[in-house]
Amino acid sequence: MSPVVKRLSAVALHRLASLLAFVLLIVLALQAGRVQQALLEVNETVDDGLALISAIQDLQVSLLEVETGERGFVITGRSDYLIPYRNALERLDAERSDLVDRLESGGRMPNEQLSSLTTLIDQRVSIADSNIEVRESDGLEAAALRLLAAGGRQTMVRIRDILDPLKSRERELLAFQNDRAAEQAARARQVAIIGVAFVVVLFVAAYGALNRVLAIRRQLLEDAEHREARLQALLHTVPDELYVIDAERGIHRLVGEAPVTDPFACELHERLGESGSDGLLHSFVWHDPDDTEYEVRMLPTRDGEHLVIARDITDRLRSRRRLRDQQMYLRRVVDADENLIFSCDADGRFLLCNQSFAGFFGLQPSEVEGRRVSELDQAPLLRPLSVGDSELLAGRDELRVPELKILDSEGNERWLQMLKRPLTLSDGSQHLLTVAVDITQRREMERMKAEFIATVSHELRTPLTAVKGALGMLQQGYGGKLPDDARTLVQVAEKNGQRLVHLIDDILAIEKLEAGQLEVRLQRVELTALVEQALIDNKPYADGFGVTLELQRAENQAQAALDPHRFAQVLANLISNACKHSPSGAVVMVVIRSVTNAAADWWEVAVRDAGEGIPLEFQPRVFERFAQADSSDRRRIGGTGLGLSITRGLVHAMNGEIDFNSVPGDGSEFRVRFPALAGPGGHANQEQEGG
Repeated sequence: MSPVVKRLSAVALHRLASLLAFVLLIVLALQAGRVQQALLEVNETVDDGLALISAIQDLQVSLLEVETGERGFVITGRSDYLIPYRNALERLDAERSDLVDRLESGGRMPNEQLSSLTTLIDQRVSIADSNIEVRESDGLEAAALRLLAAGGRQTMVRIRDILDPLKSRERELLAFQNDRAAEQAARARQVAIIGVAFVVVLFVAAYGALNRVLAIRRQLLEDAEHREARLQALLHTVPDELYVIDAERGIHRLVGEAPVTDPFACELHERLGESGSDGLLHSFVWHDPDDTEYEVRMLPTRDGEHLVIARDITDRLRSRRRLRDQQMYLRRVVDADENLIFSCDADGRFLLCNQSFAGFFGLQPSEVEGRRVSELDQAPLLRPLSVGDSELLAGRDELRVPELKILDSEGNERWLQMLKRPLTLSDGSQHLLTVAVDITQRREMERMKAEFIATVSHELRTPLTAVKGALGMLQQGYGGKLPDDARTLVQVAEKNGQRLVHLIDDILAIEKLEAGQLEVRLQRVELTALVEQALIDNKPYADGFGVTLELQRAENQAQAALDPHRFAQVLANLISNACKHSPSGAVVMVVIRSVTNAAADWWEVAVRDAGEGIPLEFQPRVFERFAQADSSDRRRIGGTGLGLSITRGLVHAMNGEIDFNSVPGDGSEFRVRFPALAGPGGHANQEQEGG
């Protein structure tokens, strides 16, 4: 064959080979394209199936979190369990919409079944909301019973009955697609004999697709691990100890790895035998050997297991016992008091009353406490005790009722002295505390005393007046000239008669002061002039004791609101006491000065003697009635011991203060103070006048 022919044949063969190669390349390319397309379709189907399974799992996890949050809140009542519950509700709508879209777009579920699934999800959420509302309003036991009877678990089972077959079908579809991919790969390998390059390309494509599938599976595994970790975290946040008793009576901790103690295990087995399988919640208190007390609740589950929750209530029980002890102590304390004690809330309901109060109205404390006045048969008798309640609840600090007339259970008229004060508790609620003293006998005694004093005053004054008159006539010689001895006796009798008159006057003055019947007329006066006049009036008395009176005046005019007559009585008592207790030749100093006390301006008048001072043991009783240091003092200087008591009463009646300073062996100083009034030369900012 000629070279040309050979060359032509080679070219032809080359061309033919090229053509064949080109055709083969086209065929391989077409086949590779078909294989690639088939693999892409398989991968797309796998991706869609895995995404659908993931959507189903996300929905189930959210429903599980709803159920976990619901049960955690029902069991513990703690609001932090509602955080994952609300978060799950927020995700649930989006996850449900995503799942419904996937199911509708793929035609994987009939519309009737899809509608049923949506209804069941709404039903489960509604059950959870209802259980939480019952827990918040009616408490744990009602919520637990509601939890058992509401059908939440059955709803979850029906949801799983719909979703689990769907997941199974998707997994079967994934398996079928994987088989289909394997068949396509086998065909590709057969075709790859013609061209390794094309097989490599197909292999790379298959490898990439496989990597994507593996990446998706790894992501799903990580998501599952995250969900499991989240569930464990939820269990760890529960402050109680959680256990599960399986069908074989084995006890396992849900959180932690500490072994279950034998005493607790025995107690659980014993209680488990008592409760049987009635499906109800059982609770009891268990004392462990370490003197710790637990509140244990056992709740059976549908699969024959029991959920056990053990809560340490040692501190709570001890606090409750201490509270009972304190309440018992308070009850005995108030019952031991003879005064009438009771407290009410803002609605007028009696919260506490003592035996004296209840007995006053013929009742027992248990018949009064917890009820309003209007709910008691003795309401007409009790209503006067409500005086001032509205003012106290409106902000008044306290209410004092000096005298309140009321009838007791026997219809007898009684008089009470009452003190009321509001009490505001930590929760902002207001209570009213009332203490009432029965002053019926005291009023009767005061009435009898007043009658007695009036009688004595009248019965003694009349004969004393006659005696004094007769003695005066004898001294003036109406009965003839008296011998010197008789004249001395008459003078002694007249002097002691005058002392008796003064004693009666002092007693009457004390009684008027205490009864508030002494008339005091306050007017604006210049203090220095009154003191000067008092020194003039008492000079003869001082001369009788050989004592000199001196006055130290203030620099400014001393303006005050006083009763001039009563103020003269005050100074007369203080000056006479100073003269009686000072030795002959001594000086009694009277000082007028301004002082500031309790952020107010006062005018002070001090009377200082030069006597021996007041014994320390007697000083606390200086202002008491008939108070004198000792009997020898009474015999030496005379007096009734009522002067300082009257002086204090007069000073207080004029809105003043009185005190003293005495050092044994160094004399005494008595001080009276009155609020200063603004005026010429004055230093006060406000004028006070009274009457």
